[in-house]
Amino acid sequence: MGRGARHGRGRRLDPDRRRLQAPPRPQHPADRLRPRRRPHPRAEREVRPRELPQGHPLLGPHPGRPRRAGLRRAGRLAALSWPFSRPLSWPVSWPVSWRSVLAGLLRRRRAGAGLSYRAEGGAPPRYRFETRARGYCYLPPRRPEDLEARLASLRIRPRFSILTPVYDVERRFLEAAVASVTAQWYPDWELILIDDAGTEPETRAALAALSALADPRITVGRNPENRGIAATTNAALARARGDYVVFLDHDDALTPDCLYELALAIDRTGADFLYSDEDKIDPEGLFSGPFFKPDWSPDALMSIMYTCHVTCLRRSLIEACGGVRLGYEGAQDYDLALRVSERAQRIVHVPKVLYHWRSLPASIASAMAAKPYAVDAVRRLKEDALRRRGLPGTVEPVAGMPGQFRVAYAPMGEPMVSIIIPSKNNHALLRPCLAAILARSTYRNLEIVVLDNGSSDGPTLAYLDEIAAEPRIRILSDPRPFNYSALNNLGARHAAGEILLFLNDDTEVITPDWLERLIGYAQRDHVGAVGAQLLFPDGSIQHCGVVNLLDGPGHAFYRLGGDRIADFGRNRLDYDWIAVTGACLAVARSKFEAVGGFDEALPVAYNDVELCFRLVEAGYFNVVCQAARLTHHESVSRGQDRASRERRERLERDRRRLYALHPRYLAHDPFHNRNLHPNSGLFQAHTV
Repeated sequence: MGRGARHGRGRRLDPDRRRLQAPPRPQHPADRLRPRRRPHPRAEREVRPRELPQGHPLLGPHPGRPRRAGLRRAGRLAALSWPFSRPLSWPVSWPVSWRSVLAGLLRRRRAGAGLSYRAEGGAPPRYRFETRARGYCYLPPRRPEDLEARLASLRIRPRFSILTPVYDVERRFLEAAVASVTAQWYPDWELILIDDAGTEPETRAALAALSALADPRITVGRNPENRGIAATTNAALARARGDYVVFLDHDDALTPDCLYELALAIDRTGADFLYSDEDKIDPEGLFSGPFFKPDWSPDALMSIMYTCHVTCLRRSLIEACGGVRLGYEGAQDYDLALRVSERAQRIVHVPKVLYHWRSLPASIASAMAAKPYAVDAVRRLKEDALRRRGLPGTVEPVAGMPGQFRVAYAPMGEPMVSIIIPSKNNHALLRPCLAAILARSTYRNLEIVVLDNGSSDGPTLAYLDEIAAEPRIRILSDPRPFNYSALNNLGARHAAGEILLFLNDDTEVITPDWLERLIGYAQRDHVGAVGAQLLFPDGSIQHCGVVNLLDGPGHAFYRLGGDRIADFGRNRLDYDWIAVTGACLAVARSKFEAVGGFDEALPVAYNDVELCFRLVEAGYFNVVCQAARLTHHESVSRGQDRASRERRERLERDRRRLYALHPRYLAHDPFHNRNLHPNSGLFQAHTV
């Protein structure tokens, strides 16, 4: 597909300094239980680049030395879309234990939100790649010996139309792109190349050579004049006869198993819209920047073009949407993805790299600044999406992320928001918490429900008497032993608001429009819980989303500097998450009551996560609005959960109950890709 507004800076991986070999990719359900082969001890100390063999599709016929695939040269940074930040580089290590075996089995369970290829039981535990001390190494898949039998067993055998607009590309890259198609394991495809009236002689010669092959699967056409990438894509679409359309840029490459994996996913799910993980390849054949994506995430897609490559769409659905829109060149693929997602019944993520995106100096894969018109197109297509969906809101630039825009949803009407705050003997923190809400919040239709959990010290009692005169504050007394869930359920029953906002008493508002932003999301039909970005007093991140890891739920990018931008902007852009923290959690009353409120059998820990799990199971998406920011003095109110043996044991009991209630989420998070480290909230590639 054409160069559009794409995802952001790829990561520079810095794993342990062992050479770690991923297991051979199983191709059959019975193969999944094969034991992993451990690398030879000597290999653990070797760091050598792999060379692609002569004639490999990614090299093309261009003469010269073999291109290396795998390790980056020292100091090389992959040229990517947006200057997000220096990549995270903490080394990671993870002891292998029985949990890894359990996780491999449980990760094939059905995802709670959206659809995933892995959710349908067909994905391997992890695909073949390596991460080493100096970089990422893509390993080509192994063709199954019984491929023909597997293809014959498909109930649905789709035909794919691969659309490739062409314009003055280097011949070797175009030929490599075509070679990556002809090398496909899956045979039912057609390739349609349309030259947009290019003038480069070697490009025209390459297309003429392809026409001379007389391969009935390959169609070569030419526009009479230059029309742009959107019109050229539509010209290719008009010639397509396949059931599904796959978009391939003229200098990129499909992995040999790309169409095979897409066909498997279609056979299992009947999907309308499929996307996979991807990586980058430079002119010399070096791989870098793997993007391991979440399962279907509608709010992430409104934030960033994360589906990108490979994208596979049902042809009839594209035609129903009117094809690719003109006037959005540079982001036409993003615009199409948003429009198709509004009509698609099933959107499926294949958690495997199926596409190599060529990183060239003139491409958006290298620098967004190379095509500033794409920036304007991104802004306009998001404004169009708001109008098309009938949603009030504005599109605003994201500080520190050139070319990126966030959507600020405006509240529909002026619903009352009830801010529910449990507290006990904590006037020193409760006072600034309430003062910041009342003084800084620009949204006025609010009430504050303070849940006094049996305060006994004089200063706190005096302060509660003082604020009782404030018309927007109500105080409810519940002297029973501390139970966070019971307290908040009590507050919800007595609250008058349409929106419930559960807030810790050790927080302070930073952004004045925090309530408008949270309400705007909470009113969306598909949204369950809405979280905010919480910062420690030193400005580092306490919460920007919860990840469900192998060892249990944890905070993403915990303690990352507030001025740092995480990979793919996950701490700046609004992504969907499996859960958000109860320290600041907004939810529509109707949705909260529909799932039964907080589980009072979880009095202290994981009650917020358990609520979010139920919201996901009910079909909602939990989202963090990163532009709503508060300071959080974490656990000042009741101390750290791991501070004593008793608390650690209680934490473990609560965790066991969490997964007893929701076994599908044991070692599984649909928004944390299986190829990422299972016990790291830093979204680093997994090494085993």
